[in-house]
Amino acid sequence: MKKIDLIIIPYNDFLKGERFGFRARDQHLFLEIAKDERVNKVIVVERPRSIVSFLLLSKLGVCSGEKLNKNIRKVGEKFFLFEFFTPGLKQVKLKHLWFDKVYGSLQFVEKFRDALRQIELDDFIALSFNPFANKFVDMIEPKFFVFDVMDNFCFHPEFVAFKNYICSSFEWIASNSDLIFCVNEELKNFFLKNYPLSAEKIFVLPNGVDEKLIASGFVPDDMRKIKRPRIGYVGVISDRIDFELVEYVAHERKFYNFIFIGGKYGDVARQIKRLRNFENIYFLGDKHYSKVADYIFSLDVCMVPHKVNEFTLSNDPMKIYEYLYFGKPVVSTKIGIQDEIKDHIFIADDKGEFLQLLDRAVSLAGDAMFVNLQSKAVKPSMFWSGRAKLMLDKIFSLFC
Repeated sequence: MKKIDLIIIPYNDFLKGERFGFRARDQHLFLEIAKDERVNKVIVVERPRSIVSFLLLSKLGVCSGEKLNKNIRKVGEKFFLFEFFTPGLKQVKLKHLWFDKVYGSLQFVEKFRDALRQIELDDFIALSFNPFANKFVDMIEPKFFVFDVMDNFCFHPEFVAFKNYICSSFEWIASNSDLIFCVNEELKNFFLKNYPLSAEKIFVLPNGVDEKLIASGFVPDDMRKIKRPRIGYVGVISDRIDFELVEYVAHERKFYNFIFIGGKYGDVARQIKRLRNFENIYFLGDKHYSKVADYIFSLDVCMVPHKVNEFTLSNDPMKIYEYLYFGKPVVSTKIGIQDEIKDHIFIADDKGEFLQLLDRAVSLAGDAMFVNLQSKAVKPSMFWSGRAKLMLDKIFSLFC
């Protein structure tokens, strides 16, 4: 059997995954890819760290595994982690563009090449999820380059100041990659329209669910005190949430309790402060991914009250797959939702319909037949193991 070596450049830190649970698309995929018997060795290239990120991450400790030298750590039989630290405070000024400069620096690349020599790896495929790492990919000269587009970062609310950079990054990827994956048809069509060179090499690979996401059957302590019906949202609390919609439904249904389970991301403090004035809205904070199943299990209805815009249309929310996996009624705005699960989601065109569908969903919560039908919406092919297999199958079909 022909085997491949993979250099994986994720967007999300391995260290954060190790401490809080591997919950992001890139994390799920690289963990599953590393298990595949067709893969010989995997090196995950951690995002570079400055004193700024070092201080933010220092409370997380260090990654597990055997440290082979200053920059390389063995975390599994065939799984390695490359880490890089550079002093200075330039990250404060440059923000995300700092990553572009460090990834493309000779020092970073030379240290990485030293790591390759130490683990005796010199012929590899690069799989990147990170649009800030293109210079690094170019300099290490992989024999085959794959990029996975998790979201349309051109329209990401936190990247407004970097839109031109991101769009140029996507253009470079369209020109220089051998294979591109993206999460839905909307994002694929964006690439085809704006970057014609992506034609014939871009494919949709939807998000999925972790088949090991199992509830204990116990209601968490901070949920137990909240009366039913419990309407929940699991995920980061960010600008993609339609806070006006949440305020509307909470006001109109004072006997429903609305629960947000997740950490804050971006400039949303003002909106959260306003929602805290409602007696039927609760913010329970971020939870380790291993605990998420118990929280979803304890909800009556799950919701996705996202704004509808170019960014959210390019999304494929993982939370929806997780909601369905536990048989929950799901109410969502008209964002990007895969056709394979769309029939199992209550999709609202406006706030009035969202409210009506919440009522409908509450009436179905606990209905054994409905719960069974919802959970059956998640097919084995939607597990992350299945998604990773499809990704590798496509790589092997084109490269090997």
